Amino acid sequence: MSQRHRSLTAIAGAVLALGLLAGCAPEPAPTPTSTPTASSEPSASPSESPSESPSESPTATATIPTDCNELGSEASRLEMVGDMTLQSDGQGFERPAPEGATLVLGCDWIVGDATGLLVLISTATPDAVAAAVATLPDQGYSCQVADDFGAQFCELPGSGPDTEDFVVARDDVWIYYAPVNRNGRAFLSDIASQIFG
Repeated sequence: MSQRHRSLTAIAGAVLALGLLAGCAPEPAPTPTSTPTASSEPSASPSESPSESPSESPTATATIPTDCNELGSEASRLEMVGDMTLQSDGQGFERPAPEGATLVLGCDWIVGDATGLLVLISTATPDAVAAAVATLPDQGYSCQVADDFGAQFCELPGSGPDTEDFVVARDDVWIYYAPVNRNGRAFLSDIASQIFG
């Protein structure tokens, strides 16, 4: 009886040992599940690199058209100068401009004897642009920051109701805009939005 009891105990012990070994077999399974979590870390780093590129986009530079017939929207351009003739590229005009400014685009439209528009778009260093804006109030201009495109908007009243000079300046861009006997504010707003975005 005692030998049978010992053999039953040995068999039960062997079964228990097999059960424990079988219970240990699932332990390798967690290592594959831990591998995906390790591989999910590299997927987090690509998501970090796209977030870096949008931070560079706000520093985009202004876009200045190179053709007078590409200024502003077509509708506002036709309304403002559709009946005018483009006379020159704006070279030779002396108007307020920053020190060291380079004329990028000049447009001089005329119709009849006393109606026209002069647009001179120049670039200079941001410091020179800021310094030039600071001198405009002494020349009779009133200046304020435009809410829609964040540029300095300066106005000098002329002799007639639609005869005035405007300067719009931001960063390294300087826009001189002078309509004569025609209200050109909508066209100026389109030009500024086109350049500054």
